Amino acid sequence: MSDQPDPRTQTSQKGWISVDFDKTFWVPCPPSFAPGVDRERWASAYARACWENSGLKYGKRQVTALAKTFAHMHESAYATLPCHLALIHVRDPRAVPLLVCFGVWQAAGDRQEQIRLLAGADASGVMEPPIVTDFPTENLGGGLKVLCYFRDKGTVTASLGYAWRSEEFETAVRLFTACPDLGRLEGATEDIDELARRIQVIPRG
Repeated sequence: MSDQPDPRTQTSQKGWISVDFDKTFWVPCPPSFAPGVDRERWASAYARACWENSGLKYGKRQVTALAKTFAHMHESAYATLPCHLALIHVRDPRAVPLLVCFGVWQAAGDRQEQIRLLAGADASGVMEPPIVTDFPTENLGGGLKVLCYFRDKGTVTASLGYAWRSEEFETAVRLFTACPDLGRLEGATEDIDELARRIQVIPRG
């Protein structure tokens, strides 16, 4: 693919994604906000809602702490990651929220090679060979799911990536997350799998 644009840097021109997510434990983390809403207001509103819906006892301190985490995740997602859209997994506000990101890229080069690249099937610098499994969905067709482990500043971190490609819309889709709490990621994997099955590629408006 040396003569092709890097598919991680070329945003799709023809396709976008629609994700039907469960609002009871996924928090929308949009790249921009409606007029009158900023990152802090968004974070505070969803932090409060998460605690209210949990049925647990909480106070201002708990809401403030969760809001700060949401705000930091939003800033990191769009400032430092190859991310077009994101959701935050929160089943229990006492646990560390998990940021899950989507990339919507221009199809480039060989289909399977691009899917492997975006899913991380041939990632370097990992502790052991990535665990690669087929992950087809009704909406997106054939795809891959990849789990791998690497060290981030000495901390063992798990990375979970998925990728598919729509030839109709010339669009490659990536879903990815990473977490140093291996049990936290393992506990969320079933929800992430279900989220992946709900992605659809749609015409870009």
